[in-house]
Amino acid sequence: MLACVASMAGELLQGGGASRMVRLQIIVFLFSLAIFLISPVVQVSDSRYSALLSECLLHHGSPELDEYYKVPVPWLTGDAGRPDEANEYQLVKARGHVTYFFGHGSSMLSMPLVAVMNAAGVSAATPDGRLNLVGEIRIERVIASVLMAALTCVFLAMAAMMLPMTWSIVVAIGAALGTQILSTASRGLWAHTWEIFLLGLIAYSLLSSANRAVRIHPVLLATLVAWTYYVRPTGSIAIVAVTIYVWWMHRGEFIAYTATLGGWLAAFVIYNWSVFGTIVPPYYMASRLRLDDFFVALYGNLLSPGRGLLAFVPTTLFVIYLVVRYRKYFAHRQLAILAFAQIIALEMLMATNRYWSAGYCYGPRLFTDAIPWLVLLAILGLDAMRRAPVPSHHRTEIAAAIFLLVVSVAINARGAWSLEVLDWNLTEAVLYSNGLFDWRYPQFMAGLIAPPKDYRAKLGR
Repeated sequence: MLACVASMAGELLQGGGASRMVRLQIIVFLFSLAIFLISPVVQVSDSRYSALLSECLLHHGSPELDEYYKVPVPWLTGDAGRPDEANEYQLVKARGHVTYFFGHGSSMLSMPLVAVMNAAGVSAATPDGRLNLVGEIRIERVIASVLMAALTCVFLAMAAMMLPMTWSIVVAIGAALGTQILSTASRGLWAHTWEIFLLGLIAYSLLSSANRAVRIHPVLLATLVAWTYYVRPTGSIAIVAVTIYVWWMHRGEFIAYTATLGGWLAAFVIYNWSVFGTIVPPYYMASRLRLDDFFVALYGNLLSPGRGLLAFVPTTLFVIYLVVRYRKYFAHRQLAILAFAQIIALEMLMATNRYWSAGYCYGPRLFTDAIPWLVLLAILGLDAMRRAPVPSHHRTEIAAAIFLLVVSVAINARGAWSLEVLDWNLTEAVLYSNGLFDWRYPQFMAGLIAPPKDYRAKLGR
């Protein structure tokens, strides 16, 4: 698959030219879009009602979903604690009205695309004011697939700044098919979907500035950074890390950057006060964080067969190898530090999240937010490997990278094509035992092997 796209790209780019690059971007976009759209697995759980919220904002100018009078009223207000404690955990009652519980940023950003879908006759609402789940799913699938195909092109543009075109294509398509982009972010309009698209644009902007030794665009950069927080609370990591980076590397743009960022964050507070009566939504509250399971969550998010990043995206091991082996030859060390710091901060934040196991999903869903920074590290590492003036067994390294990439694509393809791997979340092994950590029955093998026979015996069932 990757070889086919790379071959087409090689033929297309003979003779060079910007127009050829544009045509290559179109090919990569359409190729990845087709893969995302034909993959049968759908994950519309947390994101249910997000497209309906977009329509409510579009057509009623309000986030109050009781504009649709048959939308269910939640039993509880604020953070329900656990999804099974509320009849519709995606909804919350605030200031006497029903609205979407999770971050509203994704629904806001999706409004133009939702308007196009509405114009095409697809709506998340029925004429009598109910949620049209079929329409909601169609809208989410299309928007998520389009965004992730566009992100693939962003990765291609980033890689092409520093790597040969064939390598750039492998990096971009490999990131699209060998990570949670295929198995999670394109399966529905998770908050991760918009967040990693924005983070990809941030990474592209910073790499472009560093590679060309030019000034950043502070207003645009601050806007992208602020909206990662509008979309998902983990965007706070980007706010802190990128702000420090701008102060460190682009101090002349710091005032414009911070003024713009401050304006967007003030608007965020005003919006949430008007909707929820709090400066941040209930979903963003620190009450969701605790240290009780810190080390269990740390291990689980990295190494477990149910949620471990290294288990589901083994190409991460090669990225780590590149960082360690060629760290002295990185062209933009400050960017590498920024990327690495955000990945570490994300893992620390996930380890304090009482919902670190991420619910009904496939693999390391919460680590989806790290993908743009892992891609940036891969690009910087591969560039350093090519330029390193020391003897190196490049053929062995490339062979290992290809092997790990093939395994990563196979594992994440299961998340996009197999319903059994999602049903794994509901097995007794996971619900009543420590199945997240049992390597005898990893999630990516569900449907290919049978659960161990001793689970029922252990549980007394």
